[in-house]
Amino acid sequence: MKMQVAYYYRTTHRDHGYEKYVEPGREAFRRRYGKRTVEEHFFWDEASGIDANRKAFRQLIEEIQAGHVRVVVTRDATMIARDWRQFFEFMESCDKAGVPVICINEDGDAGKQYECVKRFVTEYFGREKGL
Repeated sequence: MKMQVAYYYRTTHRDHGYEKYVEPGREAFRRRYGKRTVEEHFFWDEASGIDANRKAFRQLIEEIQAGHVRVVVTRDATMIARDWRQFFEFMESCDKAGVPVICINEDGDAGKQYECVKRFVTEYFGREKGL
């Protein structure tokens, strides 16, 4: 059975060239899972990370919630969203669906940042869900 892998990349109108992320994304996936038979899905947006209505971003969330994606690969947390609420909502959707997010840039690892935000919300607000 093929593993469903979604690659999400967002650029601005000044930074074209999604293809520069494809091989590094595949390599990041291989480092985590080794060589596997995968079905790749690519989600590309040319928009600001603040924009919550990015077409491919919304499509990706729908695919995750529908159970059609098993792993998301992206460059780093800022590629997902520059707004903390959007970032948290996306990561919460992945978390609920059991979908890990692999980042090419390990310094901007989305999973680690999500865990930090969850811990902060729990400690500061005394609850586990939502911002």
